[in-house]
Amino acid sequence: MTHFSLEAAWPSTASLRCLRRASGRVAALAFAGWLLAACAPLQQDDFPGSRLPEARVAADLASKGRHQAAAEAYLQLAGESDEPLRERYLILAARQRQLSGQIGGAQVILDSLNDPVADVNLLGWSQVAAALSIARNEPERTLAVLSAAPETDNAVAAAELLRLRGEALFRLGDMQGATQAYVEREVWLANRADIASNQRMLWDGYRRFGPGVWAAELPQTAGATDALIDGWLQLGYLAATRGSAGIGLSAGLTAWQQQYPTHPANKALLPELLTEFGADLSMPQRVALLVPLTGTYAASGSAIRDGLLAAFYSSPPSVARPQLRVYDTAGAGGVLAAAQAARADGADFLVGPLLKDSLQTLASAQLNGPPALALNYLTEDTQAPRNWYQFALAPEDEAVQIAEHAVSKGQTRAIALVPNSAWGRRLLNSFSEHYQSLGGRLLDYRFFDPTSPDFSGGLQNVLLIRESEARRDRLAANLGVSLSFEPRRRQDVDLIFLAASPKAGKLIRPQLRFYYAGDIPTYATSSVFQQGSSNNSDLNGLLLADMPWLVAPDPETRRVQATLRERWPREAGALTRLYAMGFDAYRLLPELAAGRASRGEELEGVTGRLFLGSDGRLHRRLRWAQITRGRPVALEEEVPFSP
Repeated sequence: MTHFSLEAAWPSTASLRCLRRASGRVAALAFAGWLLAACAPLQQDDFPGSRLPEARVAADLASKGRHQAAAEAYLQLAGESDEPLRERYLILAARQRQLSGQIGGAQVILDSLNDPVADVNLLGWSQVAAALSIARNEPERTLAVLSAAPETDNAVAAAELLRLRGEALFRLGDMQGATQAYVEREVWLANRADIASNQRMLWDGYRRFGPGVWAAELPQTAGATDALIDGWLQLGYLAATRGSAGIGLSAGLTAWQQQYPTHPANKALLPELLTEFGADLSMPQRVALLVPLTGTYAASGSAIRDGLLAAFYSSPPSVARPQLRVYDTAGAGGVLAAAQAARADGADFLVGPLLKDSLQTLASAQLNGPPALALNYLTEDTQAPRNWYQFALAPEDEAVQIAEHAVSKGQTRAIALVPNSAWGRRLLNSFSEHYQSLGGRLLDYRFFDPTSPDFSGGLQNVLLIRESEARRDRLAANLGVSLSFEPRRRQDVDLIFLAASPKAGKLIRPQLRFYYAGDIPTYATSSVFQQGSSNNSDLNGLLLADMPWLVAPDPETRRVQATLRERWPREAGALTRLYAMGFDAYRLLPELAAGRASRGEELEGVTGRLFLGSDGRLHRRLRWAQITRGRPVALEEEVPFSP
């Protein structure tokens, strides 16, 4: 938090010394003279006679960062002083307690002050009270306090009040109001370093509070009426939607700079950001895409290609684009022939292959090729080449993230429903192993036939419905009478893990409700929802972890999706996730080529927040959603995941 000087906002200690233990007419005359002086610009130089030893000791402790000791010194001074000097020292003590982290202790001091606070102390009180409200995350209270602050010509005090106002407005989601406060604050700053710091505060505020506000569209609130504010909002939108080191951020900053060449942010902030976020990163010169374009998986390969091309053409003209060639891994000679052709053509970065078998073949060949972003994961027992990255939309990752989220919510008893297939067994293993390693218990599971329209047998068994019916039958036999009966499901389940296709999910979800399990939180993998399919309302209530491309697309993503729906209607539905994968693959290239995707650093992508694990794989931090009215609606919290 920025430190500021309350002494600079008030008359000096010497001008108040005459009030210390004063009484009667002498004190009244001295106080009247001080009030007249306070009407002038409040500068420390107006009171050159400030020499009170105790006050100087307290101020010296504060300047050295010994805030607790300074607070005690000011409290001692307050105990020896009369009003309004006593009140002033108490406010100074509260400020020092606040700086030492004792928010509650500081508030206790302010609560002990007279109501109302003396006019001569109101400016300092406003600064401290507003800072405490911000520390307690009470932005409405902060604005109420600031509305009571008197006008001041003191630059330090004015700048601090505007900083607090901007922070409060950020917390309330008022991006334009916060921007205006910080822009006004810049007028009160005396040097370039302070102005640069003020602009950085704006950028950091956009990053912290902008994502929730700008999740859908950039508000067109400023426009041509105020180019200065509009430029800041456009820059803030980049900060909010592309993360701290997001994919495409550097290109976006460059494009912004060209759109607003005379904006004041170009003087201090932009050079810093361009250096920090690597705007000088360049694409590899020759990129080869290795995907199947013929045969069984031609549609999948084409979706990857079209997504990559969409990112290629949506990049700003100012950013150099690579030479891009596409090689069919399903053609004559297969993936090895495609990779060798790319190498002969001078490719300095490969994207692909897509299919796991192709990855295994290429990795086993141990060709001395260029770096590669593989679009799948190698098997655990296969050693990846040294210069390979692996990027996959792995459902196993989703199962792991569901397990972590459930345990974080205290949901530690689960049952699972998965298809009787290799895919289903993999997901069951991924979920159960991670879930139980975190302390969860998998109480039971059932495999189901994904081609069957009736899942009642397995559901009744796993929910112990039949045990309830058997108890009814035994009781009726013992009593010798017919009993009216409503079966009950088991009561020891915190969640249901579901891995299913859209067709199976639309049948299973209603049957769960029929068997009294509709109120159990049910987590499904993203495979359960297909954009553009019908009868999705049957999935209502399901929780899933999915990519921002589908759950929370930003305005740029929405524009790309609109183009996709117009030109490639099929990819807009069943293959939309692969299209998004191709989009991210292209935008990852400069980060990977420059080694920016370091372990632990997150890159904002349309398939999720991407980060490199210790296994050399790019993992995704997804968004939580709940199916509502037949579509996934984003929830506030993100999916925790530690690979």
